[in-house]
Amino acid sequence: MKKIVFLLALIVGILALIGSCAKKDEESSTAAGGCGNLTTVSACSSTPSGSITGIDNTTLTGVFSTMHYFGIIGTPAGVDNTTDCISNTDLLAAMASSIGQPTGAQGLIINYAVTSSSSISQRSIWYSDTSCSTEVARFSGGYNDVTVGDDVTGLTATVGSKTYSTTASKVTYHNNCIEMKGSTDAGVTWLKSFLSGSGVNPAVGTTYSCTNSVDPAYALMHLDNTTSEYGMSLFWEESSSAYPTAWSSETDTLTFLP
Repeated sequence: MKKIVFLLALIVGILALIGSCAKKDEESSTAAGGCGNLTTVSACSSTPSGSITGIDNTTLTGVFSTMHYFGIIGTPAGVDNTTDCISNTDLLAAMASSIGQPTGAQGLIINYAVTSSSSISQRSIWYSDTSCSTEVARFSGGYNDVTVGDDVTGLTATVGSKTYSTTASKVTYHNNCIEMKGSTDAGVTWLKSFLSGSGVNPAVGTTYSCTNSVDPAYALMHLDNTTSEYGMSLFWEESSSAYPTAWSSETDTLTFLP
C-alpha cells in the first residue's frame, strides 16, 4: 500500500505542471486544450528505449516496477509478476479513491521505463480487462535531462528493516513533462475529469505531450542485484533542494521486470 501512496503523490504533483502549461498561450494546432508549450510526443515518450549509464558504474535500462515485489512474495492476489498488471480490487480502489479511474477499468500498470539516455517515464496505464490487454487511458510523467554525477561512498547500509548499498551516484533531472492519451470514450472522460480546470480537452486516440520549465530535482541512485531479495533493483532517494546525504525509510525501491 505504501507504493500506491507514493505514486499517488507523484501523479497528483504533476497536476501543477499541467496547470502551469494551461496558462501559456497555445503554440500548436495539436494542443490539448490550453496546454501550450507542446513538443513532439517523443519528448515525453513512455515507450522503453535506450539506457542510462554511469549509475554506480552500471547501466540502467528497461522497465522497473513499483509493485513487482507483491507478485514475488505472493500477496496480495491480482498482481502479475511477469506483466506488472494489477487487477487486485483493493489496490484499484485505493487508486480510484484518490484520483478516480476510467469507467469499466479492471486492470492497471504502474511502473517506470527508461525512455532514452537521459529520460525516464513514470507510467500509469488503465485497461478494460484484468490481463491488461486493452488500453483505456494512460497518464505518464517524464523525468527529463537525467544527468549522472559523482559517486558517493560511506552511506549507512541499514535503515530500519531495509538494507541498502553503501555506495550510490548523484543524479539530477527535471520533472517537467507529461504524456497522456485516452484510447476510448471512457478514457477521455476520465482524463477530462482528472485534469478539470487545466484547459486540457483530449480527443480519443490522440497522444499529447506538454513540457514546462521547473527547478531540478536531486537524487541518490543505486542499481543493485546483490542486497535486494527481489532481484535487480533501483534504490532512489530524492530531494527538491540538494543532494540527499543518506538513505531514508522512505527510499523507493523499483524492481526490474524480467
